[in-house]
Amino acid sequence: MNTQNLAGKLAVITGGSSGIGFAIANALAKRGAQILIVARNETKLAEAAKKLADSSQLGIEILSADISKLDDVKRIAEKVSSLAPCADIIVNNAGIVSAGYLTETPLEEWERLYNLNVRGLVGLLQQLTPAMEAQGLQDQQPRHIVNIASAAGLLAFPGMSAYSATKAAVISLSDCLRVEMAPANIGVTTICPTYVRTPIAETVQIFGRMDTPKIHKSVAKGFRKAKLTGDDIAHETLQAINKNKGLVILGGDGKLGHFMQRISRQLFSNQMAKITLKSHKKKAA
Repeated sequence: MNTQNLAGKLAVITGGSSGIGFAIANALAKRGAQILIVARNETKLAEAAKKLADSSQLGIEILSADISKLDDVKRIAEKVSSLAPCADIIVNNAGIVSAGYLTETPLEEWERLYNLNVRGLVGLLQQLTPAMEAQGLQDQQPRHIVNIASAAGLLAFPGMSAYSATKAAVISLSDCLRVEMAPANIGVTTICPTYVRTPIAETVQIFGRMDTPKIHKSVAKGFRKAKLTGDDIAHETLQAINKNKGLVILGGDGKLGHFMQRISRQLFSNQMAKITLKSHKKKAA
């Protein structure tokens, strides 16, 4: 899909009022795409829309919705159908993060993560892709779906079992969807970054033994000092759409970990186990 000129194309971005979602919306708008950003906070949506309109000189559509709620997802589909025959680009960016060891992360938190990171994404795709697929089979014009996952969905980091499980689900789902959507000329890309400099650190919940001031400080520092920015993710995302890449891993540590894992899953897991053991010994001391 040629991302240099997106005039006449409708792009739907969830979690589009800040961070990665906003950066991708901005990059798409600058290339002429009609933008619909979806997020829960109406005030942030309005502020984001003004910034996007100012930078792109285009009208920006907004919708306050929670993708974990089916009625809200249906409202998104209704909004899309009022704007165009179908979405040309869907960016599933809405998501939440938390941390904690398996037995110390409440089942309610597993459900909260799953409902937004997986079920919400699936619900939105079930509502938007039928029209997208039908239009693609008819006109064979290229369209694209981008699912923002995480390097944590590929790599086993200690204390990330619940979050990692949801992002691993997104990666596998995307692989299946890529095959299913191919006849309609719809590409599917999964973006897997490591730490990205975004406001998401403010909302991270931490459970059990990890719920300490030191860990909270470390997490905040990780996001604050991350080399990757939202604009970096946006740039790589547009490149991936343009080349119809299936999987994009961003961040040096993520790429290194994935390389190690491809050589030997045992090697990578042993390294992570050593880090966990070292951490436990420090706490015991």
